[in-house]
Amino acid sequence: MNEAPRPESERSNLPGQQPGLGFYMPPPPSHPPQPPVAPGFGYVPQPVPAVPASAFLDMPQRVKAARIVLFLLAGFLIIAALAALAEADAAQNTFERYSEVPGLMPSVLYAAQQKAVVQTSVAQTGLAWGAVYAALALVLAARFGKGGNALRIGTIVYGAWLCVVSVFALALTADVAPTATVIGDVTELAAGILLIVLMVQREGIDWFSRVRT
Repeated sequence: MNEAPRPESERSNLPGQQPGLGFYMPPPPSHPPQPPVAPGFGYVPQPVPAVPASAFLDMPQRVKAARIVLFLLAGFLIIAALAALAEADAAQNTFERYSEVPGLMPSVLYAAQQKAVVQTSVAQTGLAWGAVYAALALVLAARFGKGGNALRIGTIVYGAWLCVVSVFALALTADVAPTATVIGDVTELAAGILLIVLMVQREGIDWFSRVRT
């Protein structure tokens, strides 16, 4: 038994077929296409943002403070050494005046002589080492703008050395050294501790480890 032919409207209304047209159009995708994923990983690697060079143009405040400490320490060491030498010279003049006084007890004259000799020796030694420490402080401070992490470690070692030397000097010669020498030793101890504290801060580490162009 033959079926009656379907109307044109029924034949054209098939799934995926536009009414009145004679071709098939696939349905649109339900989800947008996804980007390709790297094999073996579950994500696409993203580039690491670069740190702008302007972030390291200005020296951090703690690094500036350490640099100022070095400059001030260099000048103070020379001044303290010269003051100690002048104090030793004054002790020598006192001994010479005592030696000209007739009838002075030998013990008093001997004590004045020993004081002059010890203070002169300590002052001369302090002047020599003070010049060396001042030169090192100036070299370190001058390199703060361009130096790397080795300079930071060198500054820490320099501060630790100042602490050790000043403690031994105070323990051994505090009672016979000139007053200026004692003040210089205390200043060296304080400066050494301050340099160590400033150089181990995060700002100092980042500054001396920065990429240089």
